[in-house]
Amino acid sequence: MCSLFTSFKPLSSKRMLSALLKHRNLHTMSEFIQKLNPLTGLNQWVVLNEDYDYHQEVARAAFADMLHDTERNNMYERALKVAIDHMHAQGKKANVLDIGTGTGLLSMMAVRHKADSVVACEAFKPMGACALEVIKLNNCHDKIKVIPKRSTDIIIGEDMEFKANILVTEVFDTELIGEGALGTFQHAHKCLLESDCIVVPHSGTIYAQIIESPLLASWNRLNNVFNNDGELEIKVPEAIKNCKGTANLHDVQLSQLSEHSFNSLVEPQAVFRFDFSGRTPFIYERSSVSIVKSLRNAIAHGVFMWWDLNMDIDNKIILSCAPHWAHPLKTGKAIPWRDHWMQAIYYFPKELKVSQGSEVSLISCHDEYSLWFNIKEGLKVTDADYKCPQCDCNLHNAYARTRIGQLNDAKRTKKFLRIIDDYVNKDIVVLVLSQGFYAGLVAAKRAKKVYFLETNQVSRYVTASFIKENGLENVEIVDASGVLLAEKANIVLAEPYYTTSIVPWDNLLLLHLLKKFQASLTDDVRIFPQKCIIKAVAMQFDDLHKIRAPLGTCNGFLMKPFDHLIESCEISDEVVEAQPLWEYPGLAVSETIEVASFSIHVPNKESNKDLKTTFEVKPGFKCNGIAVWVDWILDDERAEYSTVTSGPVVATEVGKTVQWDVHSRQGVSLLGNREMPSVFDYALRCDFESAECTIEFKPVS
Repeated sequence: MCSLFTSFKPLSSKRMLSALLKHRNLHTMSEFIQKLNPLTGLNQWVVLNEDYDYHQEVARAAFADMLHDTERNNMYERALKVAIDHMHAQGKKANVLDIGTGTGLLSMMAVRHKADSVVACEAFKPMGACALEVIKLNNCHDKIKVIPKRSTDIIIGEDMEFKANILVTEVFDTELIGEGALGTFQHAHKCLLESDCIVVPHSGTIYAQIIESPLLASWNRLNNVFNNDGELEIKVPEAIKNCKGTANLHDVQLSQLSEHSFNSLVEPQAVFRFDFSGRTPFIYERSSVSIVKSLRNAIAHGVFMWWDLNMDIDNKIILSCAPHWAHPLKTGKAIPWRDHWMQAIYYFPKELKVSQGSEVSLISCHDEYSLWFNIKEGLKVTDADYKCPQCDCNLHNAYARTRIGQLNDAKRTKKFLRIIDDYVNKDIVVLVLSQGFYAGLVAAKRAKKVYFLETNQVSRYVTASFIKENGLENVEIVDASGVLLAEKANIVLAEPYYTTSIVPWDNLLLLHLLKKFQASLTDDVRIFPQKCIIKAVAMQFDDLHKIRAPLGTCNGFLMKPFDHLIESCEISDEVVEAQPLWEYPGLAVSETIEVASFSIHVPNKESNKDLKTTFEVKPGFKCNGIAVWVDWILDDERAEYSTVTSGPVVATEVGKTVQWDVHSRQGVSLLGNREMPSVFDYALRCDFESAECTIEFKPVS
């Protein structure tokens, strides 16, 4: 079961303490914590391995993804060699400090290129221990000192004998500065480095490109709801229409966007340069204004953002995170793949209509950790235009960008409106069991009464604003599951969608809610959707599998201890994780399989199920992952026209790239580089008593 976590709470009762003692192993103490069950929406106590926390950190930190990034590794090594050779050419010793060493890879590179001393620090103890093993395996243990501390806690004369004159580090994220890079560099220059030091990388540059994109706009602002005749049904509140949104980045693999989904209004602009060398002051808060001319008539919705690193002092080694159309390699989409550093979308506080050739001001701002952007016509820039946008309508606080896009999906919405038109009338009482389902409010214009379940406080605020804006006096928000309704419901309507859901089948929380509300439903109640189908297909991903793949060797260094660490961390991650698969191309290598089908009834007539499905990978292909999704059948009699999917938007074909819904996350089990047989089993366990659903993959014996 894929779950979110609440913080650890001390055991407060003898019953809980007894349970903990019952599950204690004499050799290995287990953790007893609360997990949120997304299928019930309730916290439950579970027993976990004592090393769970660090295993989870390792499993989800994308260490393997970084180390599979050959271009990154090679450029770091080339820049390190340049720095070491430069020091030696000046008659100086090359004393290297590696901050956040991870596996020790960069430190071992420094040794290979004749550094005179190497000190590495790693505050995350499991990775520090792994680094020691990797370093020893590669016979570098007598040349590298590993300090199990944060760099900001290192003291010269105690932890390090003397200051270093070469710093190598990788403390960057998609936003470049989001991991505290500025503070790390500033402290290192002040306390740990010589004044004439060389830093690898030497500097970084952030780029922004103004774009027009209806797709991006759909991820940021809600649209009014219209019926099938084009008539307005539900109006978006003015507060939501005028909200400036948030400055939170929307990280995306931009190279996977269709070239038809956006227009570039200007060429990429270098908006910030960060000098890591220490030659100039580190400034935590800055802004810049770029005066540019629009290339076309368009609406400016936001910017694409990425960055480059100048790795060496001569600026000859450039590591670029640009999407394919702006990448220095200029080789179409054949650019290095990486998931630890992606690109990002930032939305303007207010969209701007521009004309071809007109001048606009692109305003770029940053603080110690974050970026934000704005756009103004001409040179009309005021102090207010530099302020970081804050959401005051709560929509952007309640939902992810892709959820907003899902609500804006007109084709999807029309399927629900058809159900409302066909089954709801003035004698009907409707219960809506789906969070933020604003199209469901259309039922209020047809029904006698609508009850709308909203257990999330922020989401409830937004729903209330829709009700008020549209004058829907017959709608009552229910803020707790199981409340006895004043009038029994004849119809239950759900997408379903819940903020606690992670993988698609977590929305089977609907079954749990139906059980809670059973006393408030008529005997002949009709429930939409009527069926849930879990489907899956074997995949040959181009790159996504690398985030779970072992290394073997990396730039000539043996990485067996790290591979063992990654493999041991499988205890912490779910067998199936959630990923937006449209960002990760791959071929279907089997037929699509219907794994399980559930009818939605009250009371629930489903019994616990142990299901097994066999996948057959077609000859000539290799399976490195399984993609899993859910189809919701709103009306079983018209399934062809009433299916709402979280999976492929067109039928899959063996050997063809799968086209995924861009507003959903699918489930995926990544097999790394494991050799799977051509035929293997898929096991699914559905427990309707505890509302747990687990998925396993087992090769056929």
